[in-house]
Amino acid sequence: MIWLLCVLSLASYAKAQSCGGSFIASSGTAASPNYPSNYGNDLRCEYVFPANGQLLQISFTHFHLEAASSWSGSCYDTVTVYEGSNLVGTYCGTNGPANIATRSEVRIVFSTDYSVTTAGFSLSYSRGGEIITTTTLPPPTYAPGSCGTPAIQPRSSEMLRYDQAQGRIVNGDDATPHSWPWQVSLQTSTDWHYCGGSLLNENWVVTAAHCDPSISGDYVVLGEHDRGNSFEPIQRLRISRKLCHAQYNSNTIDYDICLLKLATPAVMSDAVHPVCLAADDAPFPAGMSCYTSGWGKTSASASTTPMILQQAMIPLVSTSQCQSAWGSVNTITDRMICAGADGATSCMGDSGGPLVCQKDGAWNLVGVVSWGSSQCSTSTPAVYARVTNLRQWLDSTMANN
Repeated sequence: MIWLLCVLSLASYAKAQSCGGSFIASSGTAASPNYPSNYGNDLRCEYVFPANGQLLQISFTHFHLEAASSWSGSCYDTVTVYEGSNLVGTYCGTNGPANIATRSEVRIVFSTDYSVTTAGFSLSYSRGGEIITTTTLPPPTYAPGSCGTPAIQPRSSEMLRYDQAQGRIVNGDDATPHSWPWQVSLQTSTDWHYCGGSLLNENWVVTAAHCDPSISGDYVVLGEHDRGNSFEPIQRLRISRKLCHAQYNSNTIDYDICLLKLATPAVMSDAVHPVCLAADDAPFPAGMSCYTSGWGKTSASASTTPMILQQAMIPLVSTSQCQSAWGSVNTITDRMICAGADGATSCMGDSGGPLVCQKDGAWNLVGVVSWGSSQCSTSTPAVYARVTNLRQWLDSTMANN
């Protein structure tokens, strides 16, 4: 019996080393050619996983491609994932795709250039089971002039149930392209992303004061999903005014909020749409499930930030619980709201980006990514500028400028 199991394992492994193919078994593995040795040059391998009306689950067990260019951020060797007709993302280096759970066909294209090679990737797949959606997002109600109602519905956070075990997708995953259309990227003149932000209307973006963008040299980028895709129809706009809160304190990181006036009005579309500002008296209780998004690091030790916009569902945390987690050294003020400590968190590069909660059918900006654990701990609450407390300042600043 032991010998037989070894033979079956070797047969499966040999199949996994082919250059693509159609994978129709109830479960199995696939890998880049020659895995675990280095793959070859000038390859284009297509791996097709039909769903066959079942829940299809794919998990990358190893991922190590040639790293992206340190100068341009562009990938040399790539794994590109398609879910049905939708592009999920393009990946390289050691930042591979998140777990996939879908009832659509998945197509994975592996392409390499003419030079450096590495071990590549391996994955496992299975069919069967069911998806239990723990957060139900109602259909979008997008209309010109509205806010917080994306034309493209965000991906729900889901719990996978398979056999007798349960697992939970944590640490964030790839966002559905343009499903958070208020998300902006603050970039330098060399296209380096350093902070996020949220579009409030055609003229204004809100971010964190500590991001401190340069009016003369930096850009607000709208409509972006894959920073490695040069064909996305993004809007790359200059900043005409930077108005940060006068009481911002770089020591306590209090009042960490800043408004940027765009030099050219944003053009609204399915990919560019404003978020609603949470009302100053609106209740957003502890435990409420909300979403944060950004191109920040996927771990504190990561050497690069992801090309694909990431999202994570996180619960709001009470001020007392947050203060207890941070202790007396870091004071949680009335201008701060906490979220996370539940398996996912914001990290470096997400600063200035949105924390949104759905209320009355629209997404409301409740927080602006401000500060948190230096190790991006998923068990410690991250801290956001509290929009409900700062709403009057936001309204009056935009009205008077």
